[in-house]
Amino acid sequence: MRNQLKTPAVSVIIPHYNNPSMLEHVIAGVRAQDYGGPIEIIVADDGSDTLPTPIEDERVPVTVVGQENLGFRAAAARNLGASHATGEVLAFLDGDTIPDPGYLSAVVPHVTSDSRAVVVGARRTGPERTEPEWLRDAWRQTNNLRRGDDTSWRYIISSVLTCSRPFFWQVGGFDATFIGYGGEDWEFGFRAWNAGATFVHEPTATATHPDEDFGSRHDNPVEEARVKNVESIALAQRITHPIARPAHARFDTTDIGVHIIRHVPADFPGVLEHMIDSWLAIDSTVYIDRDLQIPELFASDPRVRSERSDWKFMMPLHRINVDLLGPWALDNIEDFFRHSRDTPHTGGWVCETSGMSLVRAQTARGIALGLPPRDVYHDDAGVRWINGPVRLERTFAGW
Repeated sequence: MRNQLKTPAVSVIIPHYNNPSMLEHVIAGVRAQDYGGPIEIIVADDGSDTLPTPIEDERVPVTVVGQENLGFRAAAARNLGASHATGEVLAFLDGDTIPDPGYLSAVVPHVTSDSRAVVVGARRTGPERTEPEWLRDAWRQTNNLRRGDDTSWRYIISSVLTCSRPFFWQVGGFDATFIGYGGEDWEFGFRAWNAGATFVHEPTATATHPDEDFGSRHDNPVEEARVKNVESIALAQRITHPIARPAHARFDTTDIGVHIIRHVPADFPGVLEHMIDSWLAIDSTVYIDRDLQIPELFASDPRVRSERSDWKFMMPLHRINVDLLGPWALDNIEDFFRHSRDTPHTGGWVCETSGMSLVRAQTARGIALGLPPRDVYHDDAGVRWINGPVRLERTFAGW
């Protein structure tokens, strides 16, 4: 039993499309692993003209599953493969990425020691087998993701990705609505971080991609920009972090949820309107307590919602979740975001007086990990108490 814990069964998921000869090289690389536990290979075909028929080897069996050709749907293919997996550990390799013999032995221990580990290997590309400079810089700056933060999902690479099967499905798998090149690994990494993932880069888990990295494959800057912009727009609709989307666009999902709870100062004229307006300066949805009405000023704004007016109302979990137990306005955006970042031991912040919370901001990651918020002074956190009444004409004009 102890040895099984150290070398659990691994399911290697390989998405594939119309490249059976390269697929055989990848499968051969998996079968050459020095890993001591059981391995199965699941080829998830993304609508090839003909389903591949890999060479059989009972020591490392191969299962082939397929989906209809509805465009480049690598994310959906990976989910399909994972749904047929039986191993405790899922190792994702692309159909053109060949693992070196020690690959699984290097990544699996991270998962056995931490069920929330999301492990990225080292993908060597091109004839010189090098990593892109931006990734080498990332590994150095984050100490192989040991100093990762809420922006480190940018370094999650699905072609060399390993995690536990339960955590993969807890996160929700890959977003199967992605169609086209790239982005689904960053989006998965974003959700995984918010679910409490431990990001790990394992530099000794090497795999070879014979072709050049994306940045070296394009010598036409117009075409390169077109392809990457499609990806960036798709990510902006799904990743709420400020670095992933434009500041002034509006999306169906917002980065921050602000819950305004009924309190006496809100009865003063203009106070509630001023509160709401200040929080809408950032990418937020404001949720009004059922004992309050949405002010007429915001009746047409879909970012302001109330349990009273919507019987389907349910406040979802945002990346940052703010509870206001008093008339608190957002006063300094930069200070707010600085204090709302995750730390290894806290997940947000709280302002209290006499043991009672006045305003609290908790991150999704902090909630997932059960991390306490840290105590801060309200001026440091970028929020300000509003004394009513408020003359709205002065607020609108900035007087």
